[in-house]
Amino acid sequence: SEFGITLFDRIKRPIQLTSEGTGFLSLITPIVESVDSLKIQMDYPDRKGAFVVGAYPDLALHHLPETIREFTAEYPDVHLRLVARPYMQLIQMVKSGEVDLALCSPPSSDESSLVFNELFQYNVVLMTPPGHELLKEHPIRLKDTSSWPLILAGPESQTRRRVEQALKDEAITYNIVLEMDNTELIKRYVEIGMGVAIGADFTLHPEDHHKLGVTRLDHIFSKSTIGICTLRGKFMGRAVGSFV
Repeated sequence: SEFGITLFDRIKRPIQLTSEGTGFLSLITPIVESVDSLKIQMDYPDRKGAFVVGAYPDLALHHLPETIREFTAEYPDVHLRLVARPYMQLIQMVKSGEVDLALCSPPSSDESSLVFNELFQYNVVLMTPPGHELLKEHPIRLKDTSSWPLILAGPESQTRRRVEQALKDEAITYNIVLEMDNTELIKRYVEIGMGVAIGADFTLHPEDHHKLGVTRLDHIFSKSTIGICTLRGKFMGRAVGSFV
């Protein structure tokens, strides 16, 4: 043989391994098994691996739990890490490679290094305590809301920025009494009458409509988009594709 050893004793019947052949077999067996294992893993690469998903806290709370539960049940050997951050942090994390993809609003048009694919659209809504006076207005004007204490998301929220820009464009004076990134707390403080809130309708559960007065503000704010933001040219394994 190429190694200068005799592997088989062909005189004996049945043919048997020589002592050198037995030693060679013990050395080569782990290598063959490793190659077989590698082939299996390469045949099913979507069943292995790791990736990081970034998302708005509201998306992580309202939209992702069931998706992640189903994914981890189907792909138990894929390590998925979820990071909840506001918009600007998510964009920076995509650009730096800290996350493989982010579920967020579209990046600005000058962000040529990023790719965005739409998932769904959402509406901006007014949330009030049930039976609130604002609910009698048809349609509700933005200046009508300024007569009441406002509860808004934190300064990095895209919806918050749109609301404040619209108020400034109309030179409307407003009073923010509470700002926080936890929408469940925002809804709770609206419910107890601390103020009225303007936010995204994807944060609402069916039961919220029994606790709050909810009115869409389509005549003031156009629909907005949530989608998948990735770094242009970044390799995405099959595990990421399966999650998407």
